[in-house]
Amino acid sequence: MRNQHLVKVLTSLITLVTLTNAHASTNTDIAQSSFIEHSYISCSVLSAEQLTIAQLAQRGVSEDQALKNLPQKTKNASSRIKQVYQLISDEGILNAYSIINSNYARCAKLVHERDGAPAQDMYEFGFYYCAGENKIRYETILRINNSFNIDRVLAETPDSHFDVAINYFKLIESKGLLAGFDYTANNLKACLERIR
Repeated sequence: MRNQHLVKVLTSLITLVTLTNAHASTNTDIAQSSFIEHSYISCSVLSAEQLTIAQLAQRGVSEDQALKNLPQKTKNASSRIKQVYQLISDEGILNAYSIINSNYARCAKLVHERDGAPAQDMYEFGFYYCAGENKIRYETILRINNSFNIDRVLAETPDSHFDVAINYFKLIESKGLLAGFDYTANNLKACLERIR
């Protein structure tokens, strides 16, 4: 069962690395880039890739194993894996998840400030939508962690996402904050998968 799950996660990584190589700019570290060259697509794909790498680390996949199973042995792809593992080493897994999600929200916000929202009939609209959904879920996790009071969390949650907030509250209450971040990463990848 565990091996099947790892194969699934590695398959997700393979898909994301392929997408990233197609959409990413030469500067692949969202945290360090100026965001000027990014789009909703690159913000989303790079963040999903980083979250997948964090999930691999969370599940016990070593950096060497992740690098060895990388489908495209490019310098940029290897560098991105190393960056996430280094981030986890420096900050811990919870902070790494938080930093990746925060950088994703900031990247999408800056793209929005530059370009606005794409029209709903544009391909990029799906990535814009996924970025917004991820931001709401990330902010929900932060609210839960800050107060651990469902009434306070719901007071700051859009009405359209009450069910999401309640589900996250229950998940974090029973399984912890790490489960909430893991679930958010899976939700983002599912959202992006629906675009294709």
